[in-house]
Amino acid sequence: MLDKIKLGVVGLHRGLAHVKAGKIAPHVEISAVADLDRELALTVGKENDISEVYGSLDELLAVSDCDAVIIATPIPDHANHVVASLESGKHVLSEVTSCTERDDLPRIADAVRKTGKRYMLAENYVYIRSWTIVRNMAKAGLFGDIYYAESDYLMDFQLRPNFPDGLQPWRKEAYFGRHGHPYITHTLGPLAHIMGERIKTVTCMEAGHQYNLTSPNTCVLMLQTENGNMIRLRNSFVSSRPDIYTYYSIQGTNGCYQGPQGPTDFHKVHIKGLCKSNEWRNLFDFSGFLPTEWRMYTKSGIVFHDAFDDGVSMYDSGCALMLDEFATALIYGTDMPISLEDALNWTAAGLLSHDSA
Repeated sequence: MLDKIKLGVVGLHRGLAHVKAGKIAPHVEISAVADLDRELALTVGKENDISEVYGSLDELLAVSDCDAVIIATPIPDHANHVVASLESGKHVLSEVTSCTERDDLPRIADAVRKTGKRYMLAENYVYIRSWTIVRNMAKAGLFGDIYYAESDYLMDFQLRPNFPDGLQPWRKEAYFGRHGHPYITHTLGPLAHIMGERIKTVTCMEAGHQYNLTSPNTCVLMLQTENGNMIRLRNSFVSSRPDIYTYYSIQGTNGCYQGPQGPTDFHKVHIKGLCKSNEWRNLFDFSGFLPTEWRMYTKSGIVFHDAFDDGVSMYDSGCALMLDEFATALIYGTDMPISLEDALNWTAAGLLSHDSA
């Protein structure tokens, strides 16, 4: 049996994070990299001792013997790149979202089923260090039955140079070319994953409009799960306010978790029987719920500072754990931590929010 999975990384702007994370994931070997900017690919390969360097996905698929491909290319390319990789005999870990067009949802599903290869959405926010503690507390039943959850994803793109015309064309289209919340999986994914439910209905309302863009300043989604529970999401890329893009809260029958909403706030939990009636406890009092696999970080010399986890800084803190869980699912033939059906359901909710709005 293999003890490591060889991964090829395609798209080295976002993909560079995966290259670095792969260095400390015990069941991963980053064996190949590819980017349309061949000079970038050569630099990343040289700096990370990777001998296989390619100038495109097609070139990698034609030559490399890697077991799986990480698709970290621009969002509108994900569907085509995922299908091509599956059909070439590679397993796929794809960056978010799964696709940008509704017709591509069944196309990805069909490609997985026809090829027999595995697919997982690289929803790194499911693996944020703080959220990993919350997830394991939920698995242990500390919150009881979770019936409500919420998240905010708020970024001020007005602070970026020459907004909006200076944006990359693909990013302008993917983020600002639609109504609703097309970039949904960072907010929805962790919540639906911890609740263990898929989305049944989507309602979206919008407000504010400052630029000649299809998207509004902000939108709010109310989602109902298949079991009748509720999720609220807010998304904004044009709001004059400090960024916050890792705010989550869950409410269960036995307690709740509420994330920080800025650098002066903290991760807090209230658990019936463990807290006084009006008491919040710091989430990191429960750090024993971090999985033992987290030791890969401390062994590599990476140190996390709880006080610095301000709701923005740690969004990629679990990337190596995500890669390792993907690899071990391939090695042992177990279920993917994020299923194909969940990935497409979360993506679909964002695409349908356009129609609702």
